[in-house]
Amino acid sequence: MERRSLMPNWCDTSYKCVGDLKEVKSLHKVLKYMEKRKTSILKNGFGKMWLGNLVHKLGGDWEEYRCRGEITDFSLDGNVLTINQNTAWCEQEGVRQIIEKTYPSIKVYFMEQEPGCGVYYTNDASGDYFPERYFLDSYEDWEYFETLDEAADFVSKIVGIDVEPNVNAIQNALDAYVEEHEEENEDLFYSFHELEVCNND
Repeated sequence: MERRSLMPNWCDTSYKCVGDLKEVKSLHKVLKYMEKRKTSILKNGFGKMWLGNLVHKLGGDWEEYRCRGEITDFSLDGNVLTINQNTAWCEQEGVRQIIEKTYPSIKVYFMEQEPGCGVYYTNDASGDYFPERYFLDSYEDWEYFETLDEAADFVSKIVGIDVEPNVNAIQNALDAYVEEHEEENEDLFYSFHELEVCNND
């Protein structure tokens, strides 16, 4: 049996927790409590914002839920609580499950991207909270796009020619550009991806 290495690829995971204002504020209060503590609730390798601490505070057993990762930032805007996380391999669905179990009015929408294993998913089919559907990873930074037209316009400016708004055409244009210019810049790379919508309840 093949074992995954102990050092995972780290995934950028974002949550939008949407629901009754009272419940959303209650969840926000739990995060504020974790953040203000001088020490972690439970001993772990991530620190006080470990996802397992959140699971524990919501009455769950962290060993029963996937919760390998940490909260890097959170913010409240009306009845929408955004929680940004750094997670092992992919979104840790156990955290989402216990939030929704504890707060029945809250629906957790997520977006995840982990370039090493090609993980690009969202469960926001309507695009109300994560309208981005395309992702460009590069040697400098990354960009999100809602439409292929937006992505094609952006990439056209990079490569200096008009690029068709098509996933393969965009990646082929970027590959050709990198091949032409990699001697000038050995760090040069571009990787274009479509975020897949999954029904991940």
